[in-house]
Amino acid sequence: MERVMFIQWVKQGSQQAYVDAHKPGNLWPEVIGDSQSAGISNYTGYIGGPNGRLVVGYFETPNLAETNAFLAKSDANSKWAQKIVPLMESGGDISNGSMEFLTPIWRIE
Repeated sequence: MERVMFIQWVKQGSQQAYVDAHKPGNLWPEVIGDSQSAGISNYTGYIGGPNGRLVVGYFETPNLAETNAFLAKSDANSKWAQKIVPLMESGGDISNGSMEFLTPIWRIE
């Protein structure tokens, strides 16, 4: 299982719109379903940092390359990206390489 962490930046002034879009009930069921079908589990997002603009995400997947390929073909993911990408300074769509993935250097179990 690959453990994946990424960062991205929300545009100044778009923080609340980003948070609202990801609240329970606002995140589209099709996006959740396609993410799960792509192999994503244990997905958590955080926002904070300088001016509350830093988004950090973590998820697990059996194969990140296969997950990205699946999501690149997802209509729901493409439509969701059209909604989210305008809020972003960087990132916003896992399938198009616009998110900065971090490299793990240690883990304590």
